[in-house]
Amino acid sequence: MEVGILCVLQNFENRMTDTELYETDMDILVSAEKLGFDSVAVVEHHFSNYGMAPDNMQILSYVAAKTSTIKLMTGAVILPWNNPLRVVEKMILLDHLSGGRARFGMGRGLARREYETFGIPMSEARDRFEEAAHMILEGLETGIVEGEGPYYKQMRTEVRPGPLNSFKDRRYCVAMSPESIPLAIDTGSTMLSFAQKPWAEMAPHFDFYRKGYAEKWDRPAPAPICVDFVFCDESAERAEELAREYIANYYKTILVHYEFAGEHFDKKVYGKYAKDAEVLRQVGYDAAAKAFVDVNTWGTPTQILEKLEQRKKEIGDFALTIEVSYGGMPKGVARKNMELFAKSVLPELHSWQ
Repeated sequence: MEVGILCVLQNFENRMTDTELYETDMDILVSAEKLGFDSVAVVEHHFSNYGMAPDNMQILSYVAAKTSTIKLMTGAVILPWNNPLRVVEKMILLDHLSGGRARFGMGRGLARREYETFGIPMSEARDRFEEAAHMILEGLETGIVEGEGPYYKQMRTEVRPGPLNSFKDRRYCVAMSPESIPLAIDTGSTMLSFAQKPWAEMAPHFDFYRKGYAEKWDRPAPAPICVDFVFCDESAERAEELAREYIANYYKTILVHYEFAGEHFDKKVYGKYAKDAEVLRQVGYDAAAKAFVDVNTWGTPTQILEKLEQRKKEIGDFALTIEVSYGGMPKGVARKNMELFAKSVLPELHSWQ
């Protein structure tokens, strides 16, 4: 099993200076290679302390200079917020600077505040994503970017430097809803899904992805990537106590940033989230926060391995990417969380076929 680290670069309640937060998370990203992780990934978020990562390709270029073997994934570039030509240029450049270690992850975004600041209607999210995705993926293969669609008219342009290697097996797509999974299939991407509800309930989503991918591309789908908030500790009691503090903290920021209880989700574009918002308003924030903590992964190393083994039985083979610094967690706590996982969980996961 491949196991990676994702950084969200969240400055919860501004408990640190932005400089301190960046020092903490850059240390985590750079240390991941020495600790044995296979990849690192960085989100894209703008204009708030929810996630201070306005350019994940630039952040990964910093990590590339500090490492030599670890894979570098955008987790993800939000296509409707970016010019396709610039994405192709920067991803190819990252690939050259890292010696072919770049991995292109893409998503369509969900936060109204970010869409509004960029002046882009959320109702255009899906169409913009589809148009940009095909332009970008073609550009990453050929070095040529062109488009005649309604959103991204681009004269035929050759980028330099040109492509180092093919990205056909280095494509990833965030697919959290039934509306998003076809996008992952259509683009030939590995499906990437964050923990959001009991994994057994997600089994049909993964099955739909595997079946659709195999039918379209005439080969088995890559193992989907599960993204978990992780808290690992020698003490089961302390692991649960701190998980319920820090993971719940993060969930609170999700509710605020994405306005998950709001009534603004376009049912044609974000149908799942419109339904989820109705449920959230009914069950209440506290119950929802507890449920979110429960579906993520925490405990002693043995407990974590047991949970992941159970997930494999429920959804089949998967790859794993974990978040170890979030929700106002102090640097020392985040570092210990990561190091214990690397020492006592990671070797066993690497032995899984």
